[in-house]
Amino acid sequence: MLANIVGHYVMEGALPANFNTYNDMKYGTPLFGRTDDHLMNTSRFFVIFFICVGLGDMVSRRVGYCFQLNSYFSNFMALLVGLMCSVLGMYLTMLGIGVVGWASAFLTFWGQGFNYAVSSKYIDRFIPRQHNLAAYSFWIFAGGAGAIAGSTTVDVIRGWICHGETYPHECLAHHHR
Repeated sequence: MLANIVGHYVMEGALPANFNTYNDMKYGTPLFGRTDDHLMNTSRFFVIFFICVGLGDMVSRRVGYCFQLNSYFSNFMALLVGLMCSVLGMYLTMLGIGVVGWASAFLTFWGQGFNYAVSSKYIDRFIPRQHNLAAYSFWIFAGGAGAIAGSTTVDVIRGWICHGETYPHECLAHHHR
């Protein structure tokens, strides 16, 4: 459940913080640094961003089912890998570098999708069938707490990314059109 809570926190906090960071709709998003002149149309930037989100989430769910996780320890280690991917994704988000933001989106959603696969596989295999629904429900409920915490701290996460600064094409006080 801890991996689910952290994963949801990162998804619901870091993802929206990207919109509030890469928000120069007129000139674009810098790809290689906060003051970089290599700009990409912000809408196109987010198209690639969401392709990374989708690929990370979808592929990781399939990969999670490919592992033989026959013990509590192997499941724990798999969840730890997913958790580390989410945390690394959050760290990369805080760097505020456009192309790194794509990697952060992929890793964040890879970690969450992988943890979904590992957790549901564990519940199906080790929790008695008559308790599966309760186990899934409680697991999802706990993840919701992380999502609520993440969504209410978007501005805090944006502060971690922007460090209270405004850059030429990032961290603008408003969406520059």
